[in-house]
Amino acid sequence: MRPPRPGRFHPSHFPWSFFLAFLLAVNAIGLHPSVSLADPFRDFIIYPYETPEQGEISVGTWQTLLLPNKVTESIYGKNIRNSNLLFSTYFLEFGVTDWWTLGTYVDFVAGAGQTYSYIQTRAITTRLRFPRIPDFIDPAVQIEYWAPGGGTGMPSILDIILIAEKKIGRFIIDVNPSFFFITDGSEPNYPPEFSYSAGIYYLLAENVNAGIEAFGETGAINNMDALGGPPSLYAAMQQQFIFQSWNFAIGEHIDWNIGVGTGLTPVSSPFAIKTIFEYHFKPFNFEEKEGKRYEEEQNIH
Repeated sequence: MRPPRPGRFHPSHFPWSFFLAFLLAVNAIGLHPSVSLADPFRDFIIYPYETPEQGEISVGTWQTLLLPNKVTESIYGKNIRNSNLLFSTYFLEFGVTDWWTLGTYVDFVAGAGQTYSYIQTRAITTRLRFPRIPDFIDPAVQIEYWAPGGGTGMPSILDIILIAEKKIGRFIIDVNPSFFFITDGSEPNYPPEFSYSAGIYYLLAENVNAGIEAFGETGAINNMDALGGPPSLYAAMQQQFIFQSWNFAIGEHIDWNIGVGTGLTPVSSPFAIKTIFEYHFKPFNFEEKEGKRYEEEQNIH
């Protein structure tokens, strides 16, 4: 769950022959009417290619404040019109190896006329980092199982997040297409839903970068505008946001991300603030053989 780590990003000294083909045609994708409209988009997180080192533990939180939604839909039995929503996630990650990470994340919400409430646990989460592809991208995948609390009315979900990263001089680009599969049988034969996160960052200093991030939730993959129905209906139900984001590496152990964003569609919250704080450390004396060997294998650009 860490933001891009500016303190560990070293610009390449070699020219790149490939520029990552950016994103999916966002405006060409639409949303099938479903529970997504009643559940505000809140995961303003972009997963980078880098993972914790072997034996490294990361703990932290990210907080997202959404100003009033523009519709009268309800969430968890409460009307969210004219109600600020604060979403809080607390996470724990462990680097099993330099390329395999296990973790768990617990979600809470406050606002909408209710006190601080438990939403769900994202359990059995894992992130796998694959070998870099020379002159192309650095690929990885994040897999999460969402187990909601009993009172939320939410289904259990398997979330598969693809991760692609590209470094070009002092720029770094991250793209995270995500596919949600409902796993509790409540919506049989329902196709996976699609969302995306993407960011482009510029290294201002060894420990600071700034960037522009885009986030969106576009609904069932079989209801894109070009394939699934009238754009006036489906596109109007999308949730999409754009953020100005800053990332700071504070010393050797702390990463901090802060961003301010705005919703771009009628059902998106008009204003959002996010902050991500992470503390990482290595309490165990693992041998460095695997880490060094993996670093040598990966450093092939």
